[in-house]
Parts: sequence; C-alpha cells; structure tokens
Amino acid sequence: MRADPLSTIYRVPQRVLDTSHAFLHACGLDRNEGTALWIGRPVTDRNVVDAVRLFVPEQIPIKTADGVAVDLTERAHFTLTDHLAPGELFSCRIHSHPRDAYHSARDDANGVITHQGAISIVVPNFARDPLRLTDCAIYQLIHGKGWFPLSRTEIDRRFQVCR
Repeated sequence: MRADPLSTIYRVPQRVLDTSHAFLHACGLDRNEGTALWIGRPVTDRNVVDAVRLFVPEQIPIKTADGVAVDLTERAHFTLTDHLAPGELFSCRIHSHPRDAYHSARDDANGVITHQGAISIVVPNFARDPLRLTDCAIYQLIHGKGWFPLSRTEIDRRFQVCR
C-alpha cells in the first residue's frame, strides 16, 4: 500500500520541539527569524514519520525597512542532503515570524522543502512563548496548487507529541 503524503501522521518527541524552540527563540532575541528542518524516519508500512532530530542549516538573517526574513546560504541548499543518514528525510520546515504566524508570499516562493505534502510550520512572536503546535500556523504543499493551512483539528490529528 502506498502512503498518501497529504495525510501523513508526524510523531514528534518533546525534545525535538524543545530544541526547535531554543533555536528559534535565540534567533528572536536578536529580532531575527530563524529556520530549521525536522529530520524524519518513515515508519515501515504505515503513513507515519517519526521526527528524529532538528537540523539547522547555514542561514542569513535579513533585516530591511520592510521587515525581517531568513534565507539559506547557497552552500546550504547544495549540501542539505549531506546531513541525512540512510532512511532519513526532511519531514518538516519550522521557522519563526516576528508577530503573527502565517505563510508569507516570501515563504511560498522560498521553499526549502518542496515535495508533495511538504509541511511548513510557522512559529509566531519570534518563539517567545513555549512551542505548542496548535499555536503555530502549519501549511502543507499540494503540487500545482500551493501551500494550504491545516486546521486546528487536522494539526491535532496529524501531529502527535511524545516523550
């Protein structure tokens, strides 16, 4: 049976959330956005991915009169897969925004992961508060259509935080 990438369940250890929060919060202390990737391992014969660790690629924070953003360096784009072990994949992108959590036009155009069903998690307020996925805006990429927000019900169903 082939897994449906648009309905994958993500099991996320609390330590991955804590590491994500610590990194994004540290970026936010300097009033910078940050971005990172959850490395996952698919569970055989199930439509489940276990997030195993956080990977922080080389990045450049950007501050302009229009606001803030973050880009990966060219080298980071070319070497992303060097950081994966056999059987691992980039399951989700997680990044912060200064205020509200939403997928900006820049986020849409600046995809780090672009596979069908890719997940992009936007953490509000430079990750000042504890990281709870239901406080984030979570989007899924549907090829040919773009990034679509997941409802709170869908977030609760598809993201399982575990010890």
